[in-house]
Amino acid sequence: MDTPSKPNTSLSLTDSNGRELLQATLTDYVTFLRRQPAICGSAEQQEILIKHVAQGHELIKLVAAERLKITRELDKQKHDWMELEKELTAPIMAAMQPLKDAVEHYNKEMLRIREHQQAEAAQQATLAESGQTNWLTPEVAIVDKPKGVQMRWTYEIVDHNQIPNGYWKLDEAAIKADISHGVRQIPGVRIYEEAITTFRK
Repeated sequence: MDTPSKPNTSLSLTDSNGRELLQATLTDYVTFLRRQPAICGSAEQQEILIKHVAQGHELIKLVAAERLKITRELDKQKHDWMELEKELTAPIMAAMQPLKDAVEHYNKEMLRIREHQQAEAAQQATLAESGQTNWLTPEVAIVDKPKGVQMRWTYEIVDHNQIPNGYWKLDEAAIKADISHGVRQIPGVRIYEEAITTFRK
């Protein structure tokens, strides 16, 4: 197996041609890796392949480090601006809240009236089908939905014991946490050791 040339780790995205040089280094390394046979039949081959992959991980870290040189200050500026944004908009949000609450209260009341009217209209329709109404029965007028109100389906859990199994979510984080604390038996779960290869030089 060939040995890759030592990558130039002094490259920088902040230099005028740093990005092009970094890209060339990465391209050379990818080309080198693609020439390597993906065969691991001996301890020696395993050691060489691990070194190649470890060097790839170093290049990935190098790219991330170069990004951080540029974005760390931008991230700080973004964080500072977001804090200022909260400070500037908090009084607006607080001043709007009573108005929003009043509109919400009105909308709920109108929807409650509308629901009651719809139930009465449905009852009258049932009576009309059976011929139990006469010309004295008043026709129910249904108020319009308030402006800006959209109806959407949602849910509320009323009895956890009746929910079908397909709607329960497995808490994998809790299982992993227990295993890391030494638990080795959980009903319905097979706990086993798995080999994980670490790629280090």
